[in-house]
Amino acid sequence: MKTTMKPLILSTLIGLSASAAVAAETHDTQRIISAGNGVTEIIYALGAGDQVVAVDQTSTWPAEVNKLPRLGYHKQLSAEGILALEPSMLIGTSDMGPPSTLSQLKSAGVDVEAIPLEHSAESIEQQITTLAEILGKEEQGEKLWDEIDASLGEAQALAANYEAEHGEKVPVLFVLAMGGRAPTVAGSGSAANALIDLSGGYNPAAEQFKGYKGLSNEALLLLAPEVIVFPGSRSNPNMTPEKLMEQMPILKQTPAGKNGRVVAIDGNLLLGGLGPRTGDVALSLAKTFYAPEDDNNLQIN
Repeated sequence: MKTTMKPLILSTLIGLSASAAVAAETHDTQRIISAGNGVTEIIYALGAGDQVVAVDQTSTWPAEVNKLPRLGYHKQLSAEGILALEPSMLIGTSDMGPPSTLSQLKSAGVDVEAIPLEHSAESIEQQITTLAEILGKEEQGEKLWDEIDASLGEAQALAANYEAEHGEKVPVLFVLAMGGRAPTVAGSGSAANALIDLSGGYNPAAEQFKGYKGLSNEALLLLAPEVIVFPGSRSNPNMTPEKLMEQMPILKQTPAGKNGRVVAIDGNLLLGGLGPRTGDVALSLAKTFYAPEDDNNLQIN
């Protein structure tokens, strides 16, 4: 028995080693197109950015992606442009499309991975876990989520301490003012509302409507935000707190406007799923909400 088992065990070990080597080679030599800023950020945070050959228009972080070809908006992808780059895989969220493009890519032999998207901490963890499995980066995925979870926990602790002392959370509005369009406010079901919640803030607009909506001056005053968050920074560099106030003078009459508590974030953070920066941004926002002495008119990247 002993002389029979040794060759068998040795053969099994050699086979497993060869399989692992093939799997590693497959993971490390993929040609990936990433559609959605959150997905792109996760891929890079997992250490697989060198496999990305193109991205969509929403993908702007980290800086390396700006050297790659761009293939349009993640909901309006073109099969021809993608196939020209000879990718092995397209990775995005469940809202990428259109469906006809995805079907054409699958027929051409491209592996299409559409990850379910919800605006929550649980969704971020699931996206990281799924991508880590696809890319063979499970250990990196666990470490990445632990870091994000720690920051989110610290943000919630700041909010809980404030609420215990004051009996309420700070009311926060997210105002979307981009591209010359009429400004709107984020309600429930939006990525902006999820970010406010993860930061420990309270969005009074979430109780009144879903998605984004333009509000009258009277409605804005009744919401009485103590902090206003808006997309500025690298995603909308021409929009500053001063320009936002010029565009929406009524905001000057809110508690946030009167006290200069107007904060810019990178709006691309909210496109294509919340990503790895969510923990740091949520914690920075929480400090702005609950320890505002030195944080007025911040830009958070």
